[in-house]
Amino acid sequence: MTTAPDRLSTDLRRARECAADLGLKDDETLILTGSATLPFPTRGGDIDLVLVTPSEDRYLGFAQSRERERETEQAANEFAISYVQLPNGKEMDIEVWPARRLVSAAAGVGGEIRDIQEVEADFTRVGGLDVKVGTDLFHALGWGLPVAGTDAFGRLHDLVAWPAYQAFKRDAALVNVRDATKGIPSSLRDERPDEAYLKLCWAADSLVDAMIFHSGYSITRWKWRLRYLSLLPSWIDDWYREIRLRPVLEPADLLRHVDLLKKAFATYTGTPPRDLVETSPAGRAGNRPVA
Repeated sequence: MTTAPDRLSTDLRRARECAADLGLKDDETLILTGSATLPFPTRGGDIDLVLVTPSEDRYLGFAQSRERERETEQAANEFAISYVQLPNGKEMDIEVWPARRLVSAAAGVGGEIRDIQEVEADFTRVGGLDVKVGTDLFHALGWGLPVAGTDAFGRLHDLVAWPAYQAFKRDAALVNVRDATKGIPSSLRDERPDEAYLKLCWAADSLVDAMIFHSGYSITRWKWRLRYLSLLPSWIDDWYREIRLRPVLEPADLLRHVDLLKKAFATYTGTPPRDLVETSPAGRAGNRPVA
């Protein structure tokens, strides 16, 4: 098993080999994304690549041979997952996006931080894309590493109003936090502290995700949530572990956590997020933000 720094350098080398094999055209960019570029050490895992092309013919060529995996999702969001044969005989799957779709997604995010009613009206989508697909795409644009077509990548990156995107992702998660402040007392009134605790767990997960985006990072997979905690304000690290690693069933304790959820929703909703923390070439991010 390779060390985390070795893993990133290996993935960058493989991505550059893929870029050479693809023969990138003018204004195309190939982006290394996924777990190799996260702001903490990771080991193993697949290499994740995103190709963005302004050529409709080039995109359609990939789309005609798209993989069956997530085929409906690909068609609905207008991208293609395709396998590329490398010179060493191995195959590598890449996501291929027409540049026009990224331009429209960036426009869909908008330039201003939305109020909570606007977030609620659209929180199952982001930039006009299904929320999972859109979050992955914006993660690649914001925190991925361009391995070819750096100028094209920079132009696409700059199309996105990142504070508006981060605030939208944060506030969409905070909607779940707010709803839990109603649901937990309702379960307690029904004498179901077990049900109230499950609602608290969902709210805690949502609050951590909200704080990840608020703090300038991005999360696309729940399995990495614990690893982000050391990058967040210390209070949420301690609070989250208290809830998720030890069941809370006493009504008084559950209601105490409801008070914290209410305060978090009121404190962060609609506020400017912190600056985007980009992945460094070493694959490590900065220090823990202040509370």
